Amino acid sequence: MTDTSPAAISFKTAYEIAFSPLGDRAAYIGRRDLTMLDLNSRQPVFAVHPIANPSQIDFSPDGRCLVVKGTSGRTVIIDSATGQLVRDFRNQDEGEGDSALFSDCGRFVGSVSWAGLFTVRNCSTAELVFSRTFEGGQLTKLSTTLDRKWFAFSVGRAPRTPSGTTPGTFVLQRWSPDAETYIEVCKEWPAIWGMQISPSGKWLAVVYGTPPNMLEIYDLANQRTVGSRPWSGGPGCSIAWSTDEQTLAVNRDETFELIEIPTLSTRLEVPAQYPCFVRFSPGDKYLALGSWKKSRIVATDTLVARAAIPPRERGANFPGELHARTRSDAPPGGWRQLPSTAT
Repeated sequence: MTDTSPAAISFKTAYEIAFSPLGDRAAYIGRRDLTMLDLNSRQPVFAVHPIANPSQIDFSPDGRCLVVKGTSGRTVIIDSATGQLVRDFRNQDEGEGDSALFSDCGRFVGSVSWAGLFTVRNCSTAELVFSRTFEGGQLTKLSTTLDRKWFAFSVGRAPRTPSGTTPGTFVLQRWSPDAETYIEVCKEWPAIWGMQISPSGKWLAVVYGTPPNMLEIYDLANQRTVGSRPWSGGPGCSIAWSTDEQTLAVNRDETFELIEIPTLSTRLEVPAQYPCFVRFSPGDKYLALGSWKKSRIVATDTLVARAAIPPRERGANFPGELHARTRSDAPPGGWRQLPSTAT
């Protein structure tokens, strides 16, 4: 069967994007709404405002649900087919925080907070089944391996001197509902701004420094640095591994960059205004490029072809680029705008 999917789909603000397990849909947060996009028809299926200030999203392993976390820490589960609210954790007392991600079975959600709290909740009942506090720590940058057997997150500590940087370590959390098995690695970085565990759990990519000035690849099995290079970019750093772990995608000042592993050489740069988020789809068919101005979901084979073109001849857009429909041009009887459930 001939693949008729567009080379690139563009839409406006998207500071968080998640692909469904089959890679046929993408959910993104832009401004106040969460929108579900069908990648084959390039049309939104629905747009919802499930909670105030949604900031983090993740598909369940079976693709049926989405976990949505807001800046207040409040976390909800919604149906990925309809956008309807399924479960409200009512967990604002956990405080502001970073990502919430599904377990490998999809029955639980693990979450971290800036107050140093790691929690696990049952998706069906919202019951808190486990929690651990890292005293004096700020937990951020939660990510998982492809099989969701290991979770990784950074632990920021208070500066040791009034003028010092915030020292950061990271924790490897073996997945189980009681979350008893974890390792806090002794390696320390000055101020972690970006961190992502690789799909196999072999490597960790870290951006650190004040201001952010270094990208490092850390070998988790052998506990050593295998590569590093200077970095220039803002503190809003996003990192994505390709499934084969041969490419790292990052956002920098006014550009997205594809970096070869393990050499850390630049393979391709894609200019963008206010870039803020990157993520590969399952199987690496697409790469999501989120921006505060203009976001794209790009076919990776198009990026490979683009890399072979001299920079001066590339142009600003991708061949065959299509614009995702928005509320203003949705066809009659098309996608749904559901009532807001935010409070």
